[in-house]
Amino acid sequence: MWGDEFYFEIPLKHGLDQTATSDVEVGDIGYWPPGQALALFFGPTPMSAGSKPVPASEVNIVGRIGQEAGLLRRVKGATRIRIEAA
Repeated sequence: MWGDEFYFEIPLKHGLDQTATSDVEVGDIGYWPPGQALALFFGPTPMSAGSKPVPASEVNIVGRIGQEAGLLRRVKGATRIRIEAA
């Protein structure tokens, strides 16, 4: 957890690609190469100046949360979350 963002390590090692950006929106799902991690953005992060999330560094956009991303605030502190493709 990093502000209103879940991130967790995944068994993938990949560099930045053509989707790489630091300009993310609430609901974006990004792969963060330095941490080999998936990041789910649902609100401001410690680097944010406003309500928009800002990643620590560029992420590859790999998906989007299909429902209201802000609902993830209800499960802050959870030790497990489940991600399914729509």
